[in-house]
Amino acid sequence: MVDYDKLVDKLKEALLGDLRKEFREFKKEVSGLLEGFRIAIEGMRSAVETTNKRMDSLEKRMDSLEKDLRELRDRIDKVREELTARIDETNKRIDELSTSLNARIDETNKRIDELTIEISNLKAEFERFRKDQEVIKDILVRLRKLEEKVFT
Repeated sequence: MVDYDKLVDKLKEALLGDLRKEFREFKKEVSGLLEGFRIAIEGMRSAVETTNKRMDSLEKRMDSLEKDLRELRDRIDKVREELTARIDETNKRIDELSTSLNARIDETNKRIDELTIEISNLKAEFERFRKDQEVIKDILVRLRKLEEKVFT
């Protein structure tokens, strides 16, 4: 007689062996896929970390550049204020010098006008003197002629 229990055990062992074999193959396949996913996730995580580090670095650089830009704007504003003050002061000095120079020019022109009048007066006086001198010469010449007539 056939022992059904042994037969069932053998069938069970055969089926379990095949199932174990398929399960191991499935397990290897899933493990390989999981390992691939793990590697891909680690690569993505590494890429994200690298990107985050780069973003942090870029943000720090942007913050630094913004700070430098603010400082530069402040310096430009200060220089602009200083230059504006200097320009205003220079314009004020130019106005003062211009006023002073105009007054001196007016005074010089007045003196030139006075000297021109004086020169004209001297010229007229010199002309009278020259005419008087000619008259005196003429009188002297006539006197000599008279003397010559009288003493001869």
